[in-house]
Amino acid sequence: MRLQVSESKNAASFYVVKSVYDKGKRSNKIVEKLGTYAELKARLNGRDPYEWAEEYVKELNRLEKEGREPDVIARYSPYKRIEKDVRRSFNGGYLFLQQIYHELKLHKLCKEISQKYKFKFNLDSILSRLIYGRILFPLSKLATFEESKKFIEQPDFDLHQIYRALEYLAKETDFIQSSL
Repeated sequence: MRLQVSESKNAASFYVVKSVYDKGKRSNKIVEKLGTYAELKARLNGRDPYEWAEEYVKELNRLEKEGREPDVIARYSPYKRIEKDVRRSFNGGYLFLQQIYHELKLHKLCKEISQKYKFKFNLDSILSRLIYGRILFPLSKLATFEESKKFIEQPDFDLHQIYRALEYLAKETDFIQSSL
């Protein structure tokens, strides 16, 4: 990481920048905006912002070499408007269940059943959402479908496909139980 000072006719802005390589090309990623020269001068009680910024970057590099992450402070503006009908928060509570689901190899069972009946919808996705939903919030199939839209991974199926998948799962109950 290094210090980058962007100077304009009105102010000098200080940034902590890291070089990132993507497909052989180097680009710079801003890790943290430290502030303008005037803001830092006021905050540092007269201490030189250039010296302080250099020391701060050295400290970040030292922490990175030791494998420790620096504390991140997220700044939010109470005046910034939030766009309507845009989802900003997601439910990640099912992620620990995902590991158990895969350890039980249910995704492979779904693949075998899908190959047997040759249907177009994603049985694995449907079964996993129904299981996660039943454990986390025991609701109806419709409500579980609606709640699964709040997951980090969005569902790639429709409600009518859930009902169709349940028919096939009912036919294959013995196979599923014997495999587990």
